[in-house]
This record gives sequence, C-alpha cells and structure tokens, in this order.
Amino acid sequence: MSGKTGGKKGDGERESVSVSVTLPAALADQLKEFCRNYRVTRDIVVERALVEYFREGDMSH
Repeated sequence: MSGKTGGKKGDGERESVSVSVTLPAALADQLKEFCRNYRVTRDIVVERALVEYFREGDMSH
C-alpha cells in the first residue's frame, strides 16, 4: 500500500489507512501461529487477505 495521499482520482493510487481490529482469542492465536510458522508479519497477512476480499469487481461481499 502506498503512503501517498492526494493526487488525481482514478490514477490507481490508494490512500494508506491504519485500522485496528479486535479478534476473538482463538483467531488471534491462529494468526500468531501462522505468522510464526511462515515468518511473516501480521500486518502483511491481514493486508493481503483484505486485498483479496475486496478485489475490484467482486461484489460477493
């Protein structure tokens, strides 16, 4: 995600936004274990999951 804000609309750039979420303990433990096993940060896992979930053109959500 780009930290750039502003610019022309429609140029493909997105505003970077920080969001905090509270997960159920079991899910938080799964996320922590996954990140440890695959040596990735929680931020990257969540970011990629959200990008996949909100794919442009996918209106299933």
